[in-house]
Amino acid sequence: MKVKILLAGEGGQGIQAIAKILIHSASKSGNKVVHLPNFGVEQRGGVSLAFVQISSEDISFPKFQEADIAVLMAHRAIERSKMHIGKNTKIIFDNNIILVKELEDFKTEKIAIPATYLAKERLIPKVFNMIMLGALVAEIGGFKERDLKKEITEYFADKIKQRHELKHFNLAAFELGQKAIKKTRKDK
Repeated sequence: MKVKILLAGEGGQGIQAIAKILIHSASKSGNKVVHLPNFGVEQRGGVSLAFVQISSEDISFPKFQEADIAVLMAHRAIERSKMHIGKNTKIIFDNNIILVKELEDFKTEKIAIPATYLAKERLIPKVFNMIMLGALVAEIGGFKERDLKKEITEYFADKIKQRHELKHFNLAAFELGQKAIKKTRKDK
């Protein structure tokens, strides 16, 4: 496995959480990983990027020019991501936040996931990022679902102690994201 992933959104959407869950799970599976966070001084509301690389081989440099997969979760993140999206980059985006026409300059494969809608209608709004994680993992392949679910639970352990139902919501959101991308692929 060798994949370069750009996660892009706004502070508070869980961009760095997705990155950390991914790299911890991939690392425990024996892969080499790199996570390079990139965000402004604002914790919430500023653009947040995460450059993630997962490889079975050594990774020579933490940042990359072109992503294999870009996950876009906010309008403002599109502009900041442009230089890392090439003709071979797959774009996975939340089509409740970003309209397809906003991505028409990119002549590449685009995969729309209704993450915000699914989270709001079936779970709770805060877990839309775990829907995007589930979609991303299903697209990449090569991950053990059990290991990722364990990472999700461990990452959010403090929050789960305060609100036990968050474990269910986060894990259900992850599964929903996997199903959503498979349905999108089937419908094409």
